[in-house]
Order: sequence, then structure tokens, then C-alpha cells
Amino acid sequence: MTPLGNTQFQQGAQPVKRQIAYKTWLSNLSNGNFIQGSKSPENFSPNYVEVNNLQISRVNIVATIVEVFKNDDGNYFSFTLDDGTAAIRMKAFNEDTTKLLSIEKGNLVLVIGRVREYQGEIYISPEITKIVGDPNIELIRKAELLRNFGKPEKLKSNLNVQILQTKITPQKPVDPSHEELRQKVIDILMENDERGAEISFISKAINKDDAATETVVKELMTEGEIYENKPGLYKAV
Repeated sequence: MTPLGNTQFQQGAQPVKRQIAYKTWLSNLSNGNFIQGSKSPENFSPNYVEVNNLQISRVNIVATIVEVFKNDDGNYFSFTLDDGTAAIRMKAFNEDTTKLLSIEKGNLVLVIGRVREYQGEIYISPEITKIVGDPNIELIRKAELLRNFGKPEKLKSNLNVQILQTKITPQKPVDPSHEELRQKVIDILMENDERGAEISFISKAINKDDAATETVVKELMTEGEIYENKPGLYKAV
């Protein structure tokens, strides 16, 4: 799998790692075992779903919105996500709904969020949701998940696999040094969270030229892990 983000912040008196946002099939979440974490500041642990040998607390999902509910008061929105393997709801409450006003049925979206459970239903609490305009992103994601997890338990048809085989060039194995570089960029942005950081500042910190830094920054932006809060200034999600 391609992990995203693993930075430390403070939870009470204990340092807590910012959980990896895993790319996974929705069916893995549906079929996984949900474990309730601890909210105690002295012994904090996040909720997670057991998938194979992974403990998934945060996810990075590309899926289509197939059903939408927005209550009249605007303080509760529900979106059903479908990636072709399963359907899971994304729920937002109170002020968090204002970030999702433009999301509608039929949109292909990239969602980064936390896994939650209520009355036996596993759902996603979104941290960031972006409409995906390029359908190739969905094909690339499915190719990556097929490589990392294999064929999901529920796949609507073999058509998706055939499209991937004809249109997607097999990707190279993950380069550990590139993953380390990505993490360094995220760490720097977390350290400069108040204002954000420019490409030149990041380049100096990671000892790379601006062109190499810009490539990594664009990659992280596409995946929804960082964003441009002001022109030329970048922050971590």
C-alpha cells in the first residue's frame, strides 16, 4: 500500500502519530473488524478497522457519490460512496457540512477521512473531499489497489479489470527513498502549519532543487494530503 502522512502531534501529555491515510477498497472496510480506540489523554489510541495485517484509522478513497441526503437545517449531510466493491456512507455534522455544499450525486470524489462506527455501521468522517475531474484518476487508483490487495471480494464486473489491463501501464514498486522524501515534505509543512511554506523553503529544507520539490508537492496535492492555502504557500491537511 501507499501510506500517506505519519506525523506526530500532541494529544494531552502524550505524543500521538498522525495516522496513515490508507488507500483501500471500500469492501475491505465493510468486511473488516472495527476496533474501538481509547480517548484517554494518558493512553490515547484511535479507532481502526482490521484489514489483513493493517490497522486502518484513516482512509484515502476514490469513489462515486451514488446517494445524497442533506437535512433542511444543514447540520447533517450523508453521502453514499461506491467504488464498485461496496457502498459506505460518509457523514458530516454541523459546521463540517459547509465544506460539502458543492458535492452532489454522480460526482467522482477523492475523500480523506477517519473511519467511524455507529450502531454497527462503519462510515467515514471526512477531513477533506475533492471532486475528481479526471476519470483516469479512478483507473489509476483501481490498478494500484489490484496490485496491493488483489481482486476485491465484490467487483461488479470484469470490465474494470479489462480496462485497467489495456489502459494502465504496470507501475514500478514503491521507491522507499521517494516515500521518505514525501514524508519529509509533509513533516516540514506540519512544522510550519501556521503560515504554510513556499517551494523554495521546502527545497532548502530537504536539500533538493525546486523542480524536484514541485513534483513531490503536486503529487501530494493530487492525493489530497496537502493543499495550497494561499498562492505559493502550502500546508498539510
